[in-house]
Amino acid sequence: MVNVRIESKSEFKIYGRRTWVEQDNEMFGQFWEKCRQEGLTELFRNSHNNLEDTVTNSYSIGVSCVEKDPANRSFWFYVAMENDHAPEGWDLEEYTVPASMWAIFENYGETVEALIEAEMVAFGEWLPNSPYVHANVPEIEAYPPHKIDKGNCYEFWLPIKENFDE
Repeated sequence: MVNVRIESKSEFKIYGRRTWVEQDNEMFGQFWEKCRQEGLTELFRNSHNNLEDTVTNSYSIGVSCVEKDPANRSFWFYVAMENDHAPEGWDLEEYTVPASMWAIFENYGETVEALIEAEMVAFGEWLPNSPYVHANVPEIEAYPPHKIDKGNCYEFWLPIKENFDE
């Protein structure tokens, strides 16, 4: 069962690698695997002393830069870490995720299936029946370790704003 909560968060910096995604869900897993093989996800895990100092409470996050047109599912996708500075010795890109209100969809299960189900609930059920619209900032997938250890919990962060057109 997908649970949702709404939270406002300040802007934050990420550092990571990005790839262009062309409406192909398999590219996400392939890119995550490439980053894992490069040692990037291990670097992210070892770079955090205290996850409570982060907005997402995650070692690694996925960031989908859909802000120009959320309906177009071709975009830059980052595998990244949230931090105020880049790790030394790695050629990582910096990106600032804007402050936003977020509908955070929490789901349990296998990674891909749990995230897809959370996104389906977000876009297919929750958003059309809510007083909100997409806020035109990036979408986030978060992997909070304190929740994953308790049963493979994953979060899909949907940026939202009030729909004043209604």
